[in-house]
Amino acid sequence: MLRWRDSICHRRVSEQGPLICPDVEDEPLYNDAPITRRLSIRAYIGLPLRDQNDRLFGTLCAMDPAPQPLLDQSDIREALRRQCHLLETALIWNLAGLDQRRIAEFLEEESRDPDTDLLDRIGWGRILDQERRRCEDYGLEGVVLRLHGAMLCAEQRQMVADSIAALIRHQDMAAYLGHDQFAVLLTESNLAYAEEVRQRLLDALNAKGVLMRCDAESLSLMRGLMQPQVLLEGAMH
Repeated sequence: MLRWRDSICHRRVSEQGPLICPDVEDEPLYNDAPITRRLSIRAYIGLPLRDQNDRLFGTLCAMDPAPQPLLDQSDIREALRRQCHLLETALIWNLAGLDQRRIAEFLEEESRDPDTDLLDRIGWGRILDQERRRCEDYGLEGVVLRLHGAMLCAEQRQMVADSIAALIRHQDMAAYLGHDQFAVLLTESNLAYAEEVRQRLLDALNAKGVLMRCDAESLSLMRGLMQPQVLLEGAMH
């Protein structure tokens, strides 16, 4: 494991050092990177890979313990750029299909709560693990929201389910976990975005006279972990 901020790649994408460096010792932007104190790096190549939103996904890079003076040639540079473009195209194609796979998995999941038609605990657990695999494969992150109230009647539970369905994106997923507790998986999201969704949900429910509490936590990559941990009763804490 190498720390991203210690790497030459971090400097390459943030400080715009050279794409090809035949000898790192001759490049001030690279030669004092912390990683060079752990590894013998004399030659370096680094091309950033970006997703469909032009966000940095990673780098296509190579390092050599010996200088490589023949690297900095136009035909090598162009060949590397073509390879980088091919990888970015494959990445964008795969990322673009993730939402459709999420929607298909949600619609095909048969383990559901009969009253709200949202996922039940079993279906929710499967959906979480499927998203965890995507996060591992593509370096993504997600957030889980838990909404819980106390002594909700059947009509109020349906109001909560309808409000969630109306306010989350089509690629996000929701479940009813029992004991007046609902859960929402916000895919490819962070806690800042989750706070916006949380506030919209609470505002909508308050307007309908349904008092709920909503908490957010980052999606763990531990397979089989139930998120959120389900309260044994619907009492608000």
